[in-house]
Amino acid sequence: MKNKIAFGMTACGILTFLFGAAGVEAKGQAGYIALGIAAIGLAIAGAGVILNKLKEHATLGKYMLNH
Repeated sequence: MKNKIAFGMTACGILTFLFGAAGVEAKGQAGYIALGIAAIGLAIAGAGVILNKLKEHATLGKYMLNH
């Protein structure tokens, strides 16, 4: 990924997901909290990937010939 912000968001999202996924097997309310942390991590990682794709699309459009 050329965009450092998108790479950082994706990396932090994946680490957050792994942290949350480690506690999913817990019983009771702790399991639901861990599941929420994992979902937030996936959302952050997805936002990073989308941001990277938008950045690549804008860069590609700058160099393409428009008819």
